Amino acid sequence: MTSLPKFIVLIAFTTNIFSMLHASAFLARSRGFTASELVFNSRCLSHQIADGSLEKVFKCSTYWERLGSPKCVMAPMVAQSDLPFRRLCRAYGAELCFTQMIHSFNLVKSKSFLDAQLDVYRIGEKITLSPSGINALAGIDFSQEKNIPLNSLPHPHIAISEANASKLRWSCYQEGDVMQENPLIVQLAGYDPGHVTKASMIILERTGDIIDGLYSGPVSGIDINCGCPQAIARKGRYGAFLMEESLDTVCDIVSALRRDIPRNVGISVKMRIPENVGGSEGDKILKERVCKLIDAGIDLLTVHGRTISENKTKVKECNWDAISRVVDIAKVHSGDCNFPIIANGGIEYSSDIQKCLEYTGASAVMSSEALLENPGLFSIEGKDDRDLSPEEMFQRQLKYSHEYLDFCTLYPPVPGSLGIKGGSFSCIRSHLFKLMYRYLEEQPDLRTKMSDLLGLTSIQNARNLLDEIEERYANLDWNSKTFKNAKETSWYRRHRDAKQSLRMRTRGQKAKSELSGLSVVEKKLVIQRRIQKLKESRPMTKLRAM
Repeated sequence: MTSLPKFIVLIAFTTNIFSMLHASAFLARSRGFTASELVFNSRCLSHQIADGSLEKVFKCSTYWERLGSPKCVMAPMVAQSDLPFRRLCRAYGAELCFTQMIHSFNLVKSKSFLDAQLDVYRIGEKITLSPSGINALAGIDFSQEKNIPLNSLPHPHIAISEANASKLRWSCYQEGDVMQENPLIVQLAGYDPGHVTKASMIILERTGDIIDGLYSGPVSGIDINCGCPQAIARKGRYGAFLMEESLDTVCDIVSALRRDIPRNVGISVKMRIPENVGGSEGDKILKERVCKLIDAGIDLLTVHGRTISENKTKVKECNWDAISRVVDIAKVHSGDCNFPIIANGGIEYSSDIQKCLEYTGASAVMSSEALLENPGLFSIEGKDDRDLSPEEMFQRQLKYSHEYLDFCTLYPPVPGSLGIKGGSFSCIRSHLFKLMYRYLEEQPDLRTKMSDLLGLTSIQNARNLLDEIEERYANLDWNSKTFKNAKETSWYRRHRDAKQSLRMRTRGQKAKSELSGLSVVEKKLVIQRRIQKLKESRPMTKLRAM
C-alpha cells in the first residue's frame, strides 16, 4: 500500500494538536498554566513528568477537572462497552467512557484472561489481532467501509488469516489520548483488596508508564463495581451484593487502591441505592455508604437510582430523589460543594439529560441501555426518538449500524467470555440486535439470519444483512404504513412490554398469534423468545434458588 504523502501526515498531526489545545483551553485559562501542560495523557508524558508539568497539573486541578468536567457518560456494560462502541458513542457526544467490568481475581491469575478482556493499550500501539478478531474480519470487502478511510488500515488488501496474524499489527490505538478522546475509566469487580489493587497495577503498567508515583497513559481512573444486581454477582461476591454484604470491605478496597496505585489515577465506585430510601432506615444506610466511601478516598461516585431488586422486568422508575440526597450528603460530608456525583438511570431520551441534571444536582448523567439502542443519545443535535418520523428513525439506526461496523473493522472487539474463536463477532452481533431491534422484530426471517451462529460470523456477513434490511424498506411508502410509536417498539422498553404482556395473559386475554405464516425455524425462534420473556419475568425466583 502506498504511504501517505508527508505533507498530509503533517496536516493531520497539526490538526490534532490544535484540536487538543482548543479542548483544554478553558482549564488552562482558569488555572493559570498553559494548555500544553494539560496534556497529561499524550505520547511525550515521560518528558512532562521529568520536567514537573504533570505534577503541576495534578496539584492545581481536581480529578473531575482533569476528566474535563463531563456531562454525558457511557456506562460500563459487560461485553457491550467494547472499544468500537466506545468510539461510536464518543463520536456522538459521550465525554467519559467506562470499559466493561473485568474480574480482578481472574485478571491477576491469567494473562490470557487479560488479553481477552482488556481492550485498552498504550497510546499509538498497533493492536495485534486475536483469533476471534481475525474471524470477524474474514472475507471483508474494504470498498464497503463507508466512513473509515482505507488509508487508516495498515493492510487493506492482505488476506487475513491465523497464519499471518502474528506478523500483522492492526490499527493504532488512540483512545484516551487527549489528542483524540479522553477520558477513560476501567471498571473492576472483586472483593479482595489485594487482588483489586494488583489487577489495577497490571492494567496501568500494561497501558502506560509510572514514574515518581505518577501514571502516564490512557486510563484516567479505576472504578469498583458495586452496582451489578445479577445472580452471578452474588455468587462471585461483587457488584450490588458486595455492598449489601459488607460496606467495610468496599471501603477497604478503596483505601488499598488509594494507598498503592499512582496518585493521579482516580478511584470511583458505582453503586445502587438501598431499599426503602425515603424512610428513616433507608436514608440512614444511604448516608452511611456515601460518607464512608468518601472517607475511604473515592474521587467520584456513580449512583444508580434503583435498588438491587429492581432489575429487568421488576425495574421501576429511577429514583432521582435518592440521587439528589446523595448529592447533598456528599457536599456536606466532603466539604466540597462540587464533589462529583454521576446520576445513572432514567435517561431514555436526549431531553432527559438536562431534566436529570436539574432535578438531582448531579455533575453528570450516565446511560447504558438507552445508548445501546441510540448511540447518539448525547448528541447536541439529536432528537428524541418520539420526535422522529418512522423513516428518519430507520435511516438513523441503519447509519449507526454501519458506523459501528466501521469501528469494528479498525478495532475488532476483544472476545471477552464469549468465545476464543467467535467472541469478537458475538459482541458485534449483540450490538446489531439492539441497534436494529425494531426492524428485526418486523422481519422475523432476517432476525433468524442474525441469530445464525454458523451462517452469520463476520463483519462482511453483517454488512450484507444490513443491505438486505435496507432493500426491504427501500420501496416502502412511509406515509401510508401504520407504525407503532417509538416507545412501543423500543428495545429499551422490552422488559416493560414483557411484563405488561404477562399481566394480560394472567387476566385471560390471549395475545394474537405470532406463528401464522412462519416457517418451522421461525416458529421455534418465536417460541424461544416467549420462553425467555417468561424466565426474565421471574429473576428474583432464580436468585432465591441459588
